[in-house]
Amino acid sequence: MKKQEITSFRKIRDVITTLFPIAAKRFPRFFPLMALETLCDVLRPFLGVYLTPMIVDGLVNGLPFGRLMTYACILLGGETLFTVIRQLAATALNKYQERLGNYFRERTGEHVMSLDFQLTEDKKALDQLEKANTGMDWYSGGVYGIANQFFLLAGNILKIGGFTAVIASRMPLLLAAVCVYVLISGIMTVKANRVELQAYEKLSKVNRLFEYFGWNIVDFRYGKDIRLYDGSAMLVNKWDSYQNESVGAWKWQAGSTRKYSLVSVVLDVARIVITYGYAGLLTIRGVLTPGTFTQMVESAGGLDATLGGLVWNVTELFKRCNYAYEYILFERYPAALPKGTRPVQNGPHRIEFRNVTFAYPGTDRKVLDGVDLTIEPGERLSLVGLNGAGKTTLVKLLCRLYDPSEGQILMDGTDIREYDYTAYMRQFAPVFQDFRLFGFSVLENICLKDIKDITPADRARAEEMIRKTGLAEMTEKLPKGLDTRIFKVFEEDGVEPSGGEQQKLAIARALYKDAPVVILDEPTAALDPVAEYDIYRQFNELVENRTALYISHRLSSSRFCDHIAVFSDGKVAEYGTHEELVNAPGGLYAKMFEAQAQYYR
Repeated sequence: MKKQEITSFRKIRDVITTLFPIAAKRFPRFFPLMALETLCDVLRPFLGVYLTPMIVDGLVNGLPFGRLMTYACILLGGETLFTVIRQLAATALNKYQERLGNYFRERTGEHVMSLDFQLTEDKKALDQLEKANTGMDWYSGGVYGIANQFFLLAGNILKIGGFTAVIASRMPLLLAAVCVYVLISGIMTVKANRVELQAYEKLSKVNRLFEYFGWNIVDFRYGKDIRLYDGSAMLVNKWDSYQNESVGAWKWQAGSTRKYSLVSVVLDVARIVITYGYAGLLTIRGVLTPGTFTQMVESAGGLDATLGGLVWNVTELFKRCNYAYEYILFERYPAALPKGTRPVQNGPHRIEFRNVTFAYPGTDRKVLDGVDLTIEPGERLSLVGLNGAGKTTLVKLLCRLYDPSEGQILMDGTDIREYDYTAYMRQFAPVFQDFRLFGFSVLENICLKDIKDITPADRARAEEMIRKTGLAEMTEKLPKGLDTRIFKVFEEDGVEPSGGEQQKLAIARALYKDAPVVILDEPTAALDPVAEYDIYRQFNELVENRTALYISHRLSSSRFCDHIAVFSDGKVAEYGTHEELVNAPGGLYAKMFEAQAQYYR
């Protein structure tokens, strides 16, 4: 228990010292406005505590009307002033709730894009991302919600000091009774919050699955498959199943906290009876004046509400910071790959795989097993083999999306793990099988820059790549040329490129990058044979003096390459030129080539 409390205090400290400075730097007026709102909340009730008894006793004792009016005007004017100032501060603060939420969502998105790719396929990392998102939005209220509780806590501490001083001067026994009530009520609140945290842990995984199936149902990209394969029932049933699991967790939370809520209600009734009974008895006996009676009742009610609020603030602060701490954990999520600092030399590179073995995290199956392969600067290498032979995995390792389980990959004689990660990634321009285009303009998809950052030189180079990849005829017909948006995500008149056109756009983007190594993983799978031939025919011109790796099931592409590496069961089973391998008796490549060639004779 003690260890858990220490951990919670550390979480509060880490959340406040980490998130508050970030928010203050981005929105410098936010915290001063919070402080002003809190100050008004603290001062306003004490106007009534001190002036109301003077007015009541003045009426009883026949105080002059003018003085009574003065007290009343001070009370009314002061409360009005504090209310107006607080309302203005609250109105100004309202806009920060959404702005702070958007800002930290943007930071989360930036962090996701900077994570090692391996973590984007890691279940634990994805669960932590879900916890970070829900913890900062739904449960904690983000920095706004945490700061609100923090300032309410500070304000309540100040108000408790004032109310305690007033009650202790006349009714110390009532002060003790209220403190006992608040202590028991606080214990009930703490127990209820623990149940909520347990429910949150249960819901983090369910929410991710629930959102996955829910969004796929309404995502138009899946429309054809859902309709043609009648998949709507399956998706709805999955969604309904996880919804039931989610509802079950909420029901468990409600049932587990019900008894604590009932105890709190009984305690509240007892506190009201004791306060009015004890203060009324002292007034009847003449110990208290009517004005002091109202002061004690008002102060006791204020102290009760403030102490209750303090307990609530503390537990809420604990709870919200526990939720928001998941965001801190995600921000600090350990890197999957070690990063070096060695600079990368410009120009072509010699790449060498030395006894490289790899199994995807969480599995024992070796996708690559002891691969040795050398790629010379400027070489065209074709990687062929059946599905699952390890070709794409080899490329992922080369691009450092993953690191080998065993062995080394060298570039220019240096282990690639020693290089500066960002500089190393700039050496590769891959087009993977599952490449993605964005709902932006054609030009932005090729340059991958915001339109305001694209220079005339960038546009000219993009136009050159469009011509070389055979897209000029398509782009010339577009209503806004290269500035036409693709897809209909943002605009109804967005164009829908064919599969082949999308693939050519991806190739144009890779060539535009002008990286020393170009990787084309099934670059022409969506193209017809004639278009495929045109791409291959222009291959040397497109790639120029860069190193190129081809992965293709159509072995006609191999004839344009210097060497061919044939993969089988995670190993390089054959290596050589097209002529050497196609004439090798009983060779795997020869069999594959012959099997395809018969369809073109």
